[in-house]
Amino acid sequence: MSYKTVFLDIDGTILPHGKSITNATKQAIQRLKEKQIHVVIATGRAPYFASSVIKEIGIDSMIFFNGSYVLHQGEVIHQAPIEKTVLEKLHGWTKEYQHPITYLGGSEFRATEIGHPYVAEAFQNDMWKPQQASPTFWLDQDIYQMFLHCEMEEEHIYQQSIPELHFRRWSSPGMRTCDVNASNGTKATGILKMLDKLGVSAEETVAFGDGLNDIEMLSLVGMGVAMGNARPEVKAYANLVTMSAEEDGVKHGLEKLGLI
Repeated sequence: MSYKTVFLDIDGTILPHGKSITNATKQAIQRLKEKQIHVVIATGRAPYFASSVIKEIGIDSMIFFNGSYVLHQGEVIHQAPIEKTVLEKLHGWTKEYQHPITYLGGSEFRATEIGHPYVAEAFQNDMWKPQQASPTFWLDQDIYQMFLHCEMEEEHIYQQSIPELHFRRWSSPGMRTCDVNASNGTKATGILKMLDKLGVSAEETVAFGDGLNDIEMLSLVGMGVAMGNARPEVKAYANLVTMSAEEDGVKHGLEKLGLI
């Protein structure tokens, strides 16, 4: 198969957790571009959480918020904010159970309780910190994703009560935060929008990922590659398992596929 597009997750894939992108990974991405292969970032991050990484590797096409916001060469080609009626339902449940939530809009993010220890924990290793959300922030902004801050055993309350939303626990052990996205939106949704724009089929596409939010993406493409550091349930959906992000897994995977 002659692959024309490569989708790359950020955290745990091109960016080892808590470290920097290796020179080998950056060189591998550059070689793909030199061979006229489309390289697209597909991340759960918001644009403002990913700007430094994107600048470092020189990519201009990206999928953010686990598929809800897609840019091709800097132009927005798809955006699907969460419906206000669904946000209202979540807002009611978080008030009842007194769980803080961080709302991620297109250009800014706010938390309902910036002093809450679960919120502080979620952002403890990041350069960015949330500001206090106004009571109507979720009404005044398009919201593409949220962080729900609660214990793992409390998450089922929301999963059962709000089927319009999908809750994915952060992979870091003990973290009391999960991603919240519309249940009908995944990285695969964003990839299909991008492929339609590029005129490329899913079978002509490669994707690298390591997290639970990468399962749909790895299942969709012609060649799904799981990182060596991926969880077993993620590897089960991959066509190929490469080395870990720390071991330049993207580079080794691309070499094994004959793309570089």
